[in-house]
Amino acid sequence: MTNAVQPDWPAQPDWPARPDGAARPDERRSQYVPVRCLECGATVLAAKFSVQHTSVQWDAAAVGQCAEFAARTAAGERTPLIERCGAMRSSIETAALEGWVPVSPP
Repeated sequence: MTNAVQPDWPAQPDWPARPDGAARPDERRSQYVPVRCLECGATVLAAKFSVQHTSVQWDAAAVGQCAEFAARTAAGERTPLIERCGAMRSSIETAALEGWVPVSPP
């Protein structure tokens, strides 16, 4: 059994802009799963496309709860310029090794 879902739109080499401004469908097969930071408890959505390629979706609540982001912004960094949180990265890797975040190519 696979977790891949067959798309219900026709394959197109390039997606044209939609007149209503809506985003195009997400054709990736990986599924984002919630992962909680083992250090501060912030929760993000994560997907792994390979062992090396991880996509992380942060929302405002997770950014506000992240201890590393808080320390770095207190030191003068701007949140949009912070590339990653080391504790969250470690939490995602642990979740992947435990089988909670499947590795599935796009």
